[in-house]
Amino acid sequence: MPYDPALTAIAVATNDALTEPLWRHDTGDTDHGDPIAHIAVELHRAAHDFNTTTDLLTRLLAHVGELCRRHTSTITDLATIYPHSLDSDTVRLVQQLERFDTQRETLLKLYGMWRRYRHTTRDPRARHLLVQPYDPSKGMVALSSDETGLGWFVAPDQVAAEVHGLSTYGVLVGGIWHGSAGWQATAFTHPEHRATCPHLVYPLPPADTEAAACRALLRWWALRDSEQWHGRTPAELTAAEQAALVA
Repeated sequence: MPYDPALTAIAVATNDALTEPLWRHDTGDTDHGDPIAHIAVELHRAAHDFNTTTDLLTRLLAHVGELCRRHTSTITDLATIYPHSLDSDTVRLVQQLERFDTQRETLLKLYGMWRRYRHTTRDPRARHLLVQPYDPSKGMVALSSDETGLGWFVAPDQVAAEVHGLSTYGVLVGGIWHGSAGWQATAFTHPEHRATCPHLVYPLPPADTEAAACRALLRWWALRDSEQWHGRTPAELTAAEQAALVA
């Protein structure tokens, strides 16, 4: 998985895009009787336990998978089988799967309790968004408030850039804002280009959601750098290509 296992589990269950365990900022206030601090401490422990189990389970699955591959070759090549530790490893695997499910349930329950009192960002002018809702495997983008306070500048992280075929990450790919037609995205690499270099600014078709608008930005730059671009603007794309941008 591309991110911390606990943060990935939270993203899949809640669509909250976290780059760090934000609850750690609350763990130091237990001496002051803050009940949220006690929740944060338990959440921190649950996240640690879940990450540890995930690491162990990943290694155990890889080990059992390799054993199964060897046994398959033995059966097909020699019509014999040498179980070795496969029987005991399978029992361990089932035990760890059960522990994984239990710890994930505990993690999400504690996160839900903590989340009722805390936001996913400490600065309302900056936040993160999953490119594909509830699917961390497609990466996330960093959103920062633009100069109007009504829109957001967009920058993909490494996972989002790699998934969408971009050569760089952590850099500006454009801006999004909500208008009468939906979420509007405009692709640019420098804010000043909007005034000084209009030929380097590309308005994209409106999208239904802010995540779709962000995907449109990533897809546009991937198309822009491909052999299929042919120097066209977004308005010159075919109807199918335009629809694919905001899908």
